[in-house]
Amino acid sequence: MIEYERKDLNGVPDFTAAEFEGRRSDYCLLIPVINEGARILTELGRAQKAGIDQLCDIVICDGGSTDGSMKRETLDALLGAMDEYLPKFWQYLRAKAKALGYENGLPWYELFAPMGKSDRKYTTQDAKDYLLNIFGGFDSQLHDMVERAFDEAWIDFYPRDGKVGGAFDCGVPSARQSRVLTNFDGAFGDIVTLAHELGHAFHDQQVFTHPLICQEYSMPVAETASTFNEVLTVTAAIQAAQDKDEKLALIESQLSDACQIICDIYSRFLFESSVFEARPQEFLDADRLCQLMLEAQKKAYGDGLDQTCLHPYMWLCKGHYYSGSLSFYNFPYAFGGLFARGLYAKYQQEGEKFVPLYKEMLHATSVNDVEDTAKIAGIDLTDKAFWRQGLQSLADEIDLFCDLVK
Repeated sequence: MIEYERKDLNGVPDFTAAEFEGRRSDYCLLIPVINEGARILTELGRAQKAGIDQLCDIVICDGGSTDGSMKRETLDALLGAMDEYLPKFWQYLRAKAKALGYENGLPWYELFAPMGKSDRKYTTQDAKDYLLNIFGGFDSQLHDMVERAFDEAWIDFYPRDGKVGGAFDCGVPSARQSRVLTNFDGAFGDIVTLAHELGHAFHDQQVFTHPLICQEYSMPVAETASTFNEVLTVTAAIQAAQDKDEKLALIESQLSDACQIICDIYSRFLFESSVFEARPQEFLDADRLCQLMLEAQKKAYGDGLDQTCLHPYMWLCKGHYYSGSLSFYNFPYAFGGLFARGLYAKYQQEGEKFVPLYKEMLHATSVNDVEDTAKIAGIDLTDKAFWRQGLQSLADEIDLFCDLVK
């Protein structure tokens, strides 16, 4: 590869070029991009399969992408703060193990075992009333958008034959609306799912004012508004719960999810790092991959899990490991979850004056890198202190969980 700079060309902005091959054709396919992220890699792969690269040269013209390129200092601060709080999550896992009758830590297959109980069922009208009450106390724009989503049939609520499972949001820029799919069956978790997907829809609303080419935001910030909505919703429910079993069920649901983005995601990061470090020196067969996975899980989960009952084949069942464009696809989940919790902590500290900064920050996610986006809300992502705020809120919930299961 040859890299060079060109400056002071008449009518052409200064630019840096990287040539992977010399000119081979009289024709070229010129692709202007900005903030395309992994999608451009996917499209280039499709072009190669179609033989486009044999017909003409391919030139990519980047107009100044800042789509989530994260500084190493930010990643180090995030992972460093997570590492500091790992023992607190091990405490949660040991407490859950003891409550379920295990003496040597929690077996892997019990990670998602439910605790507590809540038999209450909700209608979609209940969900609407609940969410409007919660979001109305935060921001009128969010409240009004959620009301529109319910009233104007943006949401496909119920499961039916042939319908895909799960839930997702799809923005419709031409209409400046969104469409949400869920499989609502009346559990409180379905209300949380609605809050999550409507958070994506609210994020859509903030970026719709950009030109179409600048409306895509990067993976690290993609779960910001959705997870923030979840925190608003579940925190209010925990505070309102009077029944011990109901409160335990709500907290356990939060903590089991948090354990995934802290311990499990950290183990995946450690595993993938060890694979890239080992591969130049040796061939990694199945036994060696299992060994590396167990080493990563033992470091991430500590004595919280039963060391004789881990998951050595986790590397086999995660498709992200097998896509060349998705290397280290793991840490954005931890980033998104803890970023949203850190934002919620800031909201608790600053109150109403935080709200316009939050919306301005969401607006910037598709045109700024993550560090500059966070600065809008007065946040330094390279400072561990910010990440500790979100982790401490989870540590407080772990203390409450341990009290409830004594």
